[in-house]
Parts: sequence; C-alpha cells; structure tokens
Amino acid sequence: MTKKEPEPERVLLPGKPDYDQCDNKVVTARYTLVTFFPVAILEQFRRFANLYFLIIGVIMAIGWYTDLYESALTPWTTLGPLALVITFSLLVEGSSDYKRHLNDQVTNNASCVVLRRADELDNDESAERDDHIIHGHDVDVNINKAYYNTTSGPKYRKPEHTSAKTDGDVINVSVGFEKLRRMDIRQGHFILVKNREMVPADMVLLASSNDQGGAYIETSSIDGETNLKLRQRASIPKHILKLLQEGRETQLEDIGDELATVKEDDDVANFETIAEAVKRITRFSYLGRPSGQSALDHPLYGDVDDAFGMSSRRDTSRRSRRGSEGLGTHVRRASTAFAKSVRNINVDLPKYAPRTLSSVEDGRYISALTTEPPNPSVHTFNGKLTLPPFEHGAGCVDVPLGADNVILRGAVIRNTQWVIGVAFFTGADTKLVQNSFDTPSKFSQLDILMNKTVAAILVLMIVIVAILSSLAVVATRDEFDDLWYVGFNKNLTEAWPYLQNLPPPEWDEHEPNWIQMFFLYITLLNQFIPLSLYITVEIITFCMLWFIYADLDMYDDTTNTRAVARSTIVTDLGRVEYIFSDKTGTLTQNVMRFRRCSVDGMAFGAPIQKKRPGQESLAEEEGKSPWLPLRHLLVGQGQETEATSGHGEGVEISTGEKLTFNSEMFLRILCLCHTVVVEKDLDKKDYISAGSSVSAAGSSLASRLFGRKKNKSSVTDGTNDESSKVPEALKDLKETGHGSEKADDNGNSLKTSDTFGKAADGAPSGYAYQAESPDEGALVSAASLQYGFQVLSRDSSGISIRVPKPSHFQDQETVDGLKSGNLTMKRIAAQTAVADGSDAPELDQYPDPSLAPEQREETWTILAVNKFDSDRKRMSILLRSPPELGSVPVLFCKGADSAMLDPEVTASSRLLPQESSVSLANTEKGPSLQDVSALTTVSEGNLENTDEEGNIDVDQWEVTEMLSLQSQLGDFASEGLRTLVLGLRVLTEKECDEWLTQYHAASVALVDREKLLTEAALDIERKLHIAGATAIEDKLQVGVPDAIANLEKAGIKLWVLTGDKRETAVEIGYSTHVLTPKMTVTEVGDLGKHYVRTQMSMEFIRLVKKGKLPEYQKSELSGEGQKTMKKRCTNFKFSLGKLMRSFGRCISSMWASILFTFGCKERAEHRRGKVDAKLAREDKIVPDDVRRRRVRERADELIKMWLKSNESKKYRRPKKSDSETALVTEEAPLVFTRATSARMLLSDLRLSQKVSREDLNRISLAHRTVQEESIREEDAIVDEDTLSLESFAPGNKEDIQGNFDKSRRTALERVFAVDRHVQKGHLRKHVYPEKLSAHESLSKAPRASLFNPQMSDGPRALVIEGAALKHLLGDEELEEILFAVASVCDAVIACRVSPKQKAELVNLVRHNVKPTPITLAIGDGANDVGMIQEAHVGVGISGKEGTQAVNASDFAISQFRFLESLVLIHGRWDFFRLSTVVLYSFYKNAVQAGIMVIFNFGTIFSGQPFFDQWLIASLNFVCGAPIIFTGLFDRCLSKDYVREHPEVYKATRENEMITIRTLTRWCTLAIIHICTLFFFIVPPSMEGGGMTSAFSGLMRNDPESRPGDGEGGDWRSVGTVVFTSMVILLAYKVLYESRSLVHGRWPAITCSKANDNFVNRLAYTWIGVTWLSVGFYFIFIAAYQLVGRVGASTLAPFVDMANHVMGTRSINWMLIFFVPIMGMVFDVVFKVFSNMFYPTETQIHMEIEAMQKRDRKRAARAAERAGSVSERVESAENVNEEV
Repeated sequence: MTKKEPEPERVLLPGKPDYDQCDNKVVTARYTLVTFFPVAILEQFRRFANLYFLIIGVIMAIGWYTDLYESALTPWTTLGPLALVITFSLLVEGSSDYKRHLNDQVTNNASCVVLRRADELDNDESAERDDHIIHGHDVDVNINKAYYNTTSGPKYRKPEHTSAKTDGDVINVSVGFEKLRRMDIRQGHFILVKNREMVPADMVLLASSNDQGGAYIETSSIDGETNLKLRQRASIPKHILKLLQEGRETQLEDIGDELATVKEDDDVANFETIAEAVKRITRFSYLGRPSGQSALDHPLYGDVDDAFGMSSRRDTSRRSRRGSEGLGTHVRRASTAFAKSVRNINVDLPKYAPRTLSSVEDGRYISALTTEPPNPSVHTFNGKLTLPPFEHGAGCVDVPLGADNVILRGAVIRNTQWVIGVAFFTGADTKLVQNSFDTPSKFSQLDILMNKTVAAILVLMIVIVAILSSLAVVATRDEFDDLWYVGFNKNLTEAWPYLQNLPPPEWDEHEPNWIQMFFLYITLLNQFIPLSLYITVEIITFCMLWFIYADLDMYDDTTNTRAVARSTIVTDLGRVEYIFSDKTGTLTQNVMRFRRCSVDGMAFGAPIQKKRPGQESLAEEEGKSPWLPLRHLLVGQGQETEATSGHGEGVEISTGEKLTFNSEMFLRILCLCHTVVVEKDLDKKDYISAGSSVSAAGSSLASRLFGRKKNKSSVTDGTNDESSKVPEALKDLKETGHGSEKADDNGNSLKTSDTFGKAADGAPSGYAYQAESPDEGALVSAASLQYGFQVLSRDSSGISIRVPKPSHFQDQETVDGLKSGNLTMKRIAAQTAVADGSDAPELDQYPDPSLAPEQREETWTILAVNKFDSDRKRMSILLRSPPELGSVPVLFCKGADSAMLDPEVTASSRLLPQESSVSLANTEKGPSLQDVSALTTVSEGNLENTDEEGNIDVDQWEVTEMLSLQSQLGDFASEGLRTLVLGLRVLTEKECDEWLTQYHAASVALVDREKLLTEAALDIERKLHIAGATAIEDKLQVGVPDAIANLEKAGIKLWVLTGDKRETAVEIGYSTHVLTPKMTVTEVGDLGKHYVRTQMSMEFIRLVKKGKLPEYQKSELSGEGQKTMKKRCTNFKFSLGKLMRSFGRCISSMWASILFTFGCKERAEHRRGKVDAKLAREDKIVPDDVRRRRVRERADELIKMWLKSNESKKYRRPKKSDSETALVTEEAPLVFTRATSARMLLSDLRLSQKVSREDLNRISLAHRTVQEESIREEDAIVDEDTLSLESFAPGNKEDIQGNFDKSRRTALERVFAVDRHVQKGHLRKHVYPEKLSAHESLSKAPRASLFNPQMSDGPRALVIEGAALKHLLGDEELEEILFAVASVCDAVIACRVSPKQKAELVNLVRHNVKPTPITLAIGDGANDVGMIQEAHVGVGISGKEGTQAVNASDFAISQFRFLESLVLIHGRWDFFRLSTVVLYSFYKNAVQAGIMVIFNFGTIFSGQPFFDQWLIASLNFVCGAPIIFTGLFDRCLSKDYVREHPEVYKATRENEMITIRTLTRWCTLAIIHICTLFFFIVPPSMEGGGMTSAFSGLMRNDPESRPGDGEGGDWRSVGTVVFTSMVILLAYKVLYESRSLVHGRWPAITCSKANDNFVNRLAYTWIGVTWLSVGFYFIFIAAYQLVGRVGASTLAPFVDMANHVMGTRSINWMLIFFVPIMGMVFDVVFKVFSNMFYPTETQIHMEIEAMQKRDRKRAARAAERAGSVSERVESAENVNEEV
C-alpha cells in the first residue's frame, strides 16, 4: 500500500526544478509603474489634512462650476497648493521606492550557480556556464546500469531525454555548472554557494568542502546572532554513502559481510572535492535519472515494515544514528549491528522475494524530499530525504532532516570553501521573507496633538460657519429689498433702477438658504486649517534626522558608526519619562573576560572592587580577603599553597606532575564543553578547483588528519594526485612543527608536539575562536591563555586539544574504577586535593603553561550535544576520551548555579537535606561573619578530613567544598560577575549505550523532536560531580554611569530589564548608578505565587500608609469629604465617555447590518465581532475611584489570607512594644543570603573542626539555592505594625489642597502664569501661616519613633525576578499593584526576564499611567525587539548581537552614552522647535481667517473674501521660509549648558510648550493681532476719494496732474494693504518667537577655519525673514499683477493692483510700516511682563546662561587686558635692559 504524505507537506524531486511553486524573486518595493499613482495617491489621502482639503476643493468646484451654491474662491486656490504638496510627497515616496527597486534588482539579479545536466545546458541557448568552477569543465559521472535496472526486472531502457553514453555496464552522465540569476532559482534546484556568499534560498545541505560535509554559517541577518553556527549535511547511512561515492552496485547478501569488515581507516571519505560531491549527488537525483519517479511512489514504500519485520525506515534510523556517531568504537559497533540486521533481513528474504525482486523496477526511482509547509520558524525544521533502493531487495531509506541540516536564505557561508544544497523554499516561501515585518507605524505625541488640534479647529470652524450662515440668512431676509444691485428682487418685471429704458433683468427672487450659505462660508474659511503645516513639519523633520546623523558627538570612531534616525518621531525624544534598557551589550560592552574561579573550595583571581553601598566599611577587610592568582590553579596534586591577599608576590607554589582531579576536570570542561569552532578566513579565489577542500576551519591536527586514508578520486579532469586532497588551509599547521611520540608509564603511546604559536584569543596562530556567545569564547580563551589547555580543532567527529599536564585518566586503575562505578569522582577529588606540605618554587619561577616544552594532543570523540535551553539553563556534551586515556564516556556540563546545584542534578547536594524547619544559625552566637576564603583549602589544620589511619572523610570534605563554593558564588555575584557552575559525570558503557539509543531516537523523530531531546538531556544530566565555578566580567561601556546620572537628573526613570541573575543585576545597578546608596531597595524573588503576591501587596500598603500613594488611601476611596469640582468633572467625563462609546457601538452595529444586507457577510461578521469585543471590555471600564478601591481591597485580602496560612508563620514578624514601634525596618538590601548561610556554617566548621548531621539538619543550602532566596527571621514580608497604623501622611488630595490659601493667589497667577505650581498656588507664599509654622516645627522634631528617617522619604528602587513577574502579570489588579509600587521607585531592575516579559513591562507602564507617558526602550539584541517595538521610542545599539534590534528601532546608536545627547540635546531642541512651528502655523492661518470673518460683518454676511483669492493661496508659501529656518536652527539653550544642567529637560518632559495656558496665550494674541490689522488699517483706508498720487501728486504739490489717481477705498486695494501688513507682522512674530537668532558671519564666502564653510556662515534668520518672506512677497505681487494681462481669468482683477496700492497712496506705506509694529507691541509687552514676573523654567535658565556668557566675556576681556598690560610692561623692561 502506497503511503501518502499529508496534504500540507511538500514533496520535491532533488535536481528537478518545480515551476509550479513560486520563483525566488523577492520584492520589497511597494509600487509598480501601474500601481504607483493610484496606490500612492490613495496613501496621501489617508492623512487627515490632505483629505480635508480635497473635500474642500470638491465643494469649491461644485459651487464654482454649478448653480447649487456659490463658492467664495476658485477651487484652484485650494486644489493648486494641495497638488503641489501631494506632488512633493509623491516625489519623496517615489524616490524611496525607486531606491527599493534598485536594491531589489541587485538582489534578484545576483549571480548564482546551480547544477544542471550538460545536455540541457547545450540545448538551452540562453544558458551560461560558470567558468570559475573547475575552470568551466563539466563533471563526468559514472553510473552503474543497476541504478536503471534490476537483474530480474525489465531490460534497461535508455532515458528518453538524455545524452548519457553507455559503456558496457556503465552510463556516463555529464553535469555542468550554470550561472543563474537569483530570482530564477526554483525549488528543487541544486545550488552551489561559495565562501562568504549569501545563501540565495532555503536549502538542505548535501555536501561541502569541510569534514563530513559540515558547513559554518553566519545568521546575523536572520536571528541577529553574529557567531558562527555549524550545519551538518543530511545523515545518509554510511554503506549507502559509500556506494554513492564509489558508484558501484552492491548485492544485499554482500552488505553485511562488507560492513562487518569496515575499519576506521577504511571509512567513507570525510572530505570531498566538488567533483566527488557532484558525482555522489547525481547518482541518486534527477540529474542522473531524469525519467525516474519519486521514491515515495515505490510499491514497497510503506509496506517494508510488514515485509521484513524490521522497517527499512527503522533500519535507516538505526543506520543514521550509527552513522552520526563518528569514529572509534561506535563506528565498529554501528557496522556490526547493521550487518546483523541485514543478515536477519536476508534470512526472511525468500518469503517476500517474489514481490521484491520480480515485480519492482527499483531503477525507475529517484530520491524525494519531503518538507514541512512554509512557516516563519527559523529555529525548527521537519523533513526527510527519501532515498530509493540501492541494492537488490532493499527498501527505500528515509533520512530525517532537522534544523541542523538546512541553511536558510540570508545566511552567509563562512569558513567553508563551497557548499551544495537542494532548494526547498524560494522567494516568498523562505523563512527569511516569512519573518520579514514592517516596523510598526508610530506617531509622535506632537503628531497626535496636531491631529487633535486640527479636529478642534474644524469643529470651531463649523461652529463659526454655522453662526455666519445663520446671520447671513437673517441679514439677507431683512435687507432683501435693498439688494437690487446684486440681482435680488421679488418683482420680476421691475426695470433696473436708474435705467428705466432698459428691459428688466433676470431677477433672483429666492433668498439663499442656510445650506447654500453654509457651503459658501466653508469655501471662504477653509484656510482656518493650515495646508502648509504637514509639509513644513515633514521638511523640518527630515532635516532633523540628518542633524542626528551628522552629530559628531554621537559618532563612534572605534567602529566608524554614526547615529541613524529611522523614524520621524524625533519630538518624542524630548518628552521621555521612562527608559527601559537591556543590560548586556547595552550598559555593558558584551566583551567577556575570565576573572575569577572556584575549584576545590579555593578562590582564584583577584577580587573586583565592590561598589555596593553599605560595604565601604568592609573595604579594608576585603582588601585582605584571601585569594590566589589565577595561574595557581595549575598547582599539582599533593602540593600546598597559601592564600594571599595580595597579587601573589612571594608565594610558594609547586608544579606537580598532575593537577588535582577537580582542577583537571575544571580545565577540561572549559576547553571541551562548548560550541566554539576554530576559524581561519579563506582567501577569495576567482575559481574553485575540483580538488579543493577545506576542513572545519582547518583546525584538525596534521598528525591526525594526514594519516587518514582517502578514497581515490573519480574526477575525470586529471586531479588524481593524492597530495591535492590535503586541505590547503591546514598546510601551515603541518609545517609549524613536527609530531613525536613517547611512551607513558604504562607504555601507552602519547602524541606530543613542539610549542605552537597562539593568536590573541588563544587559538592556534592564524586562527580564531568563534563562539555562539561571548561567555563561551571567554572561557575557551582563558583555558588556552591562562592554563595552556588549547582547543586546536572541532569537527563533526571530535574536539582536538593540546594539554600541558598529565591526566588522571592515564591511570588504568582509575579508569577501570570509574567505568565500573567502584570508584567515585568525589573520592579521587578529595584524595588529590590533600596537601603533603612539600616545598614549592617562587611564583616568578612558575613557568607559563603555554611554554611547556612538551604538550600532549588529544582528540575527544563527540557522541552527543545537548544544547542550552531556557528551561534547563545549562548545556552538556557527551564525549569519549582518546584510547590513551581509557576511552571513557564522560558527560561535561555547565550552567547557571540554580540549575546545576539542583538536588535532582548534582550528587553533592544530596548530602544536604532539602527540608528545614529550623532557620539559619543564630547570628547572636558564634563568631562574626568571615569570608569563606579563610577556608580556601580544605586540608588546613583547622579542618580534619582524615582519621587516625589517614583515611579521608569524603563526605566531610565534599560538604566543606560545597559550602565554600556557595560562599564564593555569592562573592563573585557581589562583584557583578557572571557565574557558571561546571560539572561532569562518568558513564558506564551500558549507561552510555542506553542513553545514546534514546538520544538518537529523539534526534531522528519527525514529531516532537525538541521535546524528546529535552527529555533525553534531563535523563543524563543527573548525578553530576561539581568541579568548580567560573566568574566572567562584562565591563561597562564608557560613560554609562555619567549618562545614567544625567538622565536621572533630567527626571527620567530608568528600568533595567535583563536576563542576568538578581545578584549580578543589583551589583551592575550600583556600578552604573542606576541604584544609589541612598535608595531603599525592595527585592522580590520567586518564592511561590502566594509569597510574591503578598510581598507586593505589603509593599503597596506600606507605601500607601506612608503617603507615597495617596490616591489609594481610605479617606480618598471612601468618598468622605466634600465633592470637589474636579471630582464632579471626572465623573461627568466618565459618564460622557461611556455614552460616546455606547453610541459608537450602535453606529458600528448599524453599519454591520447594512454590510450584511448588501452581501458583505465577512466584513459584517468582522465588524460585529469587534463590537462584541468592545462590549465585553466595557464591563471592565469603571471610574478611577472604583478601580482603586478594588485594588486596595485586593491587597488587603491577599495579606489577610497570608496571615491565616500556615506558610506565613515562619515569615511573620512579632509585634514590638510601643517603645519599639517602627513602621518598617528598612536596611541596605541583603541579596547574598546563600553566601551568608554558607559562611555561617563554615564558621561553625572552623571552630568545631567537624560538621555533624545535626548541623546539616539545620540548613537546607541546596534548597535555598534552587529557590534563589534565604529568608531570615527578621526579614518577614508582612509587618503587622504597619497594618495597625493609620496613614500618617496627608494623602488625601483635598487635605493637600487645604494647606494652601487660594486667596493668596493673584489674578495674574491664575490667568497668566504658565508654571503649574504658580498656577495652582502651590508655592511657599501660598501656604497658610499657621500650617507653615506647624510644618517647620514638625520637620525639626525627631521622627524615629514613627519610622526610619534615613529610608522613608528617600529614593526607592525595586528589583524583581522574571519568575516572580509571572505571578503578577496577566491580572489587572495585581498589575496595578505592581505598577503602583514601581511608580514610586526611581529605578526598577527586572532580572531573569524573557523577551515577552520585557514587552509586557513596557506595556504595563503605557497602560497604567494617565496621561500616557512617553517610553523609550533601548537594546542591542534580538531579544530586545519586543520591547523596542512596544515602546513609543525604540533605540537600537549596533553591538555584537547582530542588527535585529537596530532594524526594529526608530533610532540607532553605537554606545549607550550617546543616548544622553539623543534625548537631552536633540530631543529637547526638536520638541521646542516643532512645537513653535505647529503653534505658529495655526496662529498664522487663524489671523488670516479671523480678518475675513470680521470683514463679513460689514458686507451683510455676503461671504465676500477680503483678500484676493490668489493672495490667500500664497500665504503658506510667503510665510513658510522664516518658520522653517526657526524650526531648523532655533536653540533655547546651548549643548554645554544642557549637559551641565540636565534638569532643564523637565520643561519638555512636562510639555511646557503646548498647554491650555500657552494655547490660550496664542489665541489671545491672534485675536489682538486680527483686531489691530483690521481696525487700524481699514477705517483710514476707506476715505480714498480725495487722495491723489503719492509720488507724482501730493508729494510734489502737483495734484492737478493726475486727479483721482489715489483712490483706494475698494475692498481689493484695502485688502492688499491689510495682507501686506499681515505678512510683515507674521515675520515679526517669527523673530520674537525665536530664542536664538542665526546672524552668521559676514562675508559668508570667507572661511577662516578648516570646518568653516559658506553654509554655516549664512544669516539664516535674516535670509528667511527679509529675502524669502517679505522680499519674496513683494516680488510675487509685482509679478502677479502682470500675469493677469494675458486675458480674462481669475488673475485679471489684480492687474496693476500692486502699482496702484504701493505707488499712488502714501498712507498705505505708513500703515504698512506702523501697524505691524503696533501689533507686536502687545506681544512684546506680554513677553516682557511674563519673563519678569512669571518666567518659565526655560526662561530662567536662558537668563542664567546669558549671565554666564556675559561673565565669561568680561573675564576674557579682563584677561586679555591683563595680558596686554603684562606684555607692555615686559616690553618696557626689555627696552630698559637694552638701554
């Protein structure tokens, strides 16, 4: 029965391109030539302003070209400027998309190489061969006839469309290399990719130049990781692989015998040339058999299980597992097992032979590739490669494929000369494209405010239009009989007045209705909303982005990286209130250094100076704390060393023949338990030779690699020289030294070599270590550089190392004891750690291990690797030691201390009981806490670990060693170091075989593979022996503490979100100044759901009682006290909001019903679903006081439940007497309780010299390690004294308001002041005198009886673990409790948090603060993308963790310290600038529209425009330049002053610029300026009949020459004068709103400095005002009056208007000159008065800076004068001396 694959899976025939699937073209461009205009224009009208003016233009066009209603202006006055704005936007959008098209063309047309049959290449005229691969030669493949035919099947039929030549029993097929565009690659193509080239499509790796077909790739463009990763080729069974390589047929009965005789030296070729790889691939694919069918269609595929009783797939799995084991005994064991299985199959063969041999044409079938459907998961893959039968009677073979067998598009081939793979996903199906995402659109708060303002102005405009329309209807009705001059008359037969002889005109007897007048005024006042606002903001924002890029203060010269702005939300940088920062790579350099370690209870490496508060008093003691230099770890067994408090000077140390057991295992774990690879960059070549091949980084030892036999080459181009098969990248290793052999004490042959050179990171000379994480790289480098344990190579079969010391595994008795289980590692460790007191040389005589004359080279065979995952928090590797070391299977493991010291994992922890009913040893008895390093060696005389007969008490030694390790882990963490615990386990052969069976079954599973692998890892990672612990330093970036301090001074709260352990995060917090000594730190660990919730609730209640959270106090929540106006307004707003939401849901429901009626069922259902979701959320929306009351009740309930529980008894704090009553005892945080526990017990050990079982029963150290917390009796989380107290601080806002006397506020403070404290009367002078005196007396009185004065009112900090967050997040009430506590804190550190939790914390702040604060997230890794996208502003750091964070961010910088300039400088400047631009834009158009509104009161509300329609349209262009230059160059404070006084950032953070008060000021000034322009110009200009020409008339006393020439009382002339005065007034307004005028330097063409140029010497302010505004306006009207002469048009009425207004009426010049000045008088008076009596904080600092500049100038002039005087005196003295 034929087995059918599930529908979602895809099946490909390797080598046969599938043209039914998508091609490999990837398009990032948004538009095409056809779609650009419709789609791009539609996008433009998604902007509210553009849509608004389009609608207005349509309304104007209808009124202009029809008789429905009148339009006050021609539609082109609106549609024309709108067209210009949209055209500009389209040009920008088109330019960006054109660049995307160019990038797409480069990407899609990149040249790639695919394998193709030579005959197809010859027949395809468009095909092009690649001349660089094997010099353009084809590869001739010899295929045995058996591949096409079976002995009992039909005779051989030559394939139809092939040019294969038959030579006896051999068929020759030629395969060539075709150059193909990347976009033309199809699924099924064989692709050849060379070193440092990008992989063009997702492909399964089939061959490479490296050992066993492995390849190294870099995936930074996929997952953000820059470290190299190893990928393995598909694990084809070895006997089939050998058949494919040799190209011959094997009979089934011969397989077993052949495999039984397979030896390691006669194994399949581990290295292949391109020709060999092509031959092997051709023999099972479409290239060799173009007429073949899929192996999935084989009749026996699916029935083989029943036929042989042993599934061929199971056979395959077994063979695949054995094939992956590599070298050594496992190869022999795999071969023997497979041979036996084949013999078993052969025994049953006759029963099924008729069907198998007579009816099946095996030669018709080729391999098939089955893959999962396209999906975005880049870390998983499930598939299989099904191979056809390659021997008579056998079935098909399923080769399982996983993520390690595929290379994804976007990866770059590294350290591998070439790879060949089969493409399975192309184009849009690739995982890279599936993961592509657009950065979420973010709108700045200023953009949102602009939209809200536009909406408000629109509402105001509609109200004004409605009022004017009503007045117009009334006025027209009242004056209808007198409006004959405009054609209104109810008597249609009446003649025209004064022209009675003419026939009557066509009178209009109907009055305009309200709707007609409404549309008329809509067209007249459409300029209320500034059309230029958005385009002006776009221009300024674009330049601001360039300013950020060009700022040299944010340029990193070490990496040649500039700051990059990727988003337009620059103004949000000026209003940041919360910063969420990653730690590693963001605050730190992500450059790891091995600094300290702990082995055998001893601490090695100098301590790092601690910076935590409260430890300054211990500095002297810490300076003397014992420690040993790192190199002293190499002390041999049986040697004694003394701890030192210095740096090892004068220390005696010996170099024993062997290391202690733990020391040796510690170093072996460092150099063997990792994923580090050794890389050598390959030179780029113009072509790839057929014989070229390279091993895994060329890192295998020459003595091992060159002794390996190679199969003879089958390349037909003459490259058969055996020497050509030597990897070129390894020849330098072969020449660096020679190998030699000597025998050890047991007669075993040991390989040695001369000293090899080392690179900077400890790798062999010319090579480098590439690690997946910096931690691993630091450990491997330290093992090589510090201790001489050097990693030489790593390939798929094993790890080669060079060691300078003999090994304990050389002792055969030790090896036998470990294998049999009769000897334990802890006994060996205890025996070798005991000193014998022999002498040792001085430290300066201790040799460098890397300079040892003889070093051994070992190769450890890799059996399995258990990768690190976040659940296990550790990784392990199963290795087999070399034969000379006993071939012992050993599991090496390393991980976090919480994971490694788990009693289920570590055998040592089982000595300590896990349940403890008694708390830690009483601190009141016994000695004071001492550093555990006093017990660094367990063999000191004060600890007797041996009995009278010299036998070692192993358990006693192990307990002491474990306690020392615990204590030292606390020391390491207190220094901010990253710790790892190392362990190992020696397995018996039976355990090893059983587990490998489980592991390989999991690795080849097609379902739940990851789960099965995790279970297998958990099964073997048990009973570990702890060898030691490491401590790695991640140094801070330059300038981080100062930057954080300045950001804190600016009032910004910093939350650090990191994956590090709590102790390390706290220490880094202090070193970076995130935490300060004055802070009260609350630490929340994961001690269970109830504990965490109770702890947060108690902290919440404590803050409420203190008055830190007054809105949650009972007096506020109970509704007591009078209802204030604010409460009433709040309740009204809530009710109104509820009503509006209900109305919106009704509208949505009606719209859904309409859609359903018209057949749009899907859209209707979608809308109804949204309505139902909103309705479900409505129940959760309650008034703020109700919600806070529920939160308070929930906190009280949690505390009461905790007090009633049994669990709380050991944590409860007894109530104190009245004399000892304290609200809470708040001490410096104790975060190292585990280390303290260990020190206390060790202190008892040091005194008693023995640890009893009773002592062990008193403490559960391992249990406390797992829980990450140790709680003392006095650390109770519930303080019942606090619960019994009433809130003693005035938390009720009414009570706070009651301290101030509102009558003391002046009227100007209420109306005029901008500062909030002045507005509300919250200054000292506003306090009631009696309350002020009471407060002063209270502040002088001691308050110790109430609470700790040191910690109560100071800054606070919260440190919480990610495991504790999971008990709080997801519950809205608990989230509010969490945020309420965090909001009081000045700093928050969340440790051990996942990427999802980072985003959730950002979201927590965004949704719990009203109004919503601006949040900024900064990180450098892919795990920070979530919070970067969730925050309002995302900042990515281009660091060592790839570009994922940068790609998802809004701004990119290279160092954290640059955030200070980005936020405090650019953010502040940009917010001030754009705020001024927005306010001025609305003000400008409001002045113009207001003048026309007033004018209509004198025109019987006829809707007549006061200005010429094209003058109206020109306003945005005429007045645009000055405000653009202000938006670009205005500076309220200099950079240096802002850096010195970061608190000035408060002005923008609290939105000083755009408030109700400032908006009121601008509106007031707009009204004043409207009245000034209208009433000071229009009345004097109306008397125009008696005026004559200005220059040729009155001024020359010649009124008779041009009588009547000066008349100017018409609306167009007066309107032009008013418009001109308005332009000048608006120019003045820009000058007065500018906080700095850019004068430039004259002449601009002169450049006195190297960085001085024409551009930065220009006087932008005056150029913008004089030339580009006022000057441009006069040039415009001069040209405009001439254009109308071409003929009748809307331009004709303005002909010669400028000459008439400016050249014939002298009064116009006086009005134009004086009226704008009069208008600005009001502005100047207001500003002077405000700055003198009610200045803003910004104004105060501007005055301070001005005074500082003045003082500096005076000091400079004084110094200059003093210098000149001294020079004159000196000159005079010289003259006197000469005389």
